[in-house]
Amino acid sequence: MKIKSRLSKQPRKMRKRFWYEAPLHRRQKMMVAPLAPEAIDKYGIRRFPVRVGDKVIVRKGQFKGTIGKIIEVDLKRYRIYVENVTRKRSDGSTVHVPLRPWNVAILELDLSDPKRRKAYERKRKVKEAKIEEEVAEEEEEVTEEIEESEEEEFEEESEIDEEEVGDEE
Repeated sequence: MKIKSRLSKQPRKMRKRFWYEAPLHRRQKMMVAPLAPEAIDKYGIRRFPVRVGDKVIVRKGQFKGTIGKIIEVDLKRYRIYVENVTRKRSDGSTVHVPLRPWNVAILELDLSDPKRRKAYERKRKVKEAKIEEEVAEEEEEVTEEIEESEEEEFEEESEIDEEEVGDEE
């Protein structure tokens, strides 16, 4: 039985509703790029929404390896434009080539906006809390294993003592 009878589960209709007809505030959240490995070490997060001013490196396509700043984010087309990624037209003018945000990696975040800085700190705290929980669980497992091995050693020592007492009699 369907929970909402008016909503379809067909993939084409789901894509239509959540991707092609998404409102701009949802599209902004979908415009996310991964961070480069050195940026992951620096910022402590794996991915973040792209914004104008972020320094990125192109990971795929004809412009692979090109580094530049994002100069425009087009939410309606799900594309970004990077400084050094340009092409010459037949009339001689140069235009920026649109890229998908998931085909670039963020090298430096532009944290000049207080709202973005707050979002970054919030995401980082959540990630740190998860890491702390995992470390605590691993420590508990290790202490349990140590306690079990100590109990086994104690039992073996008591058996050896009992055998020695039996030999003396």
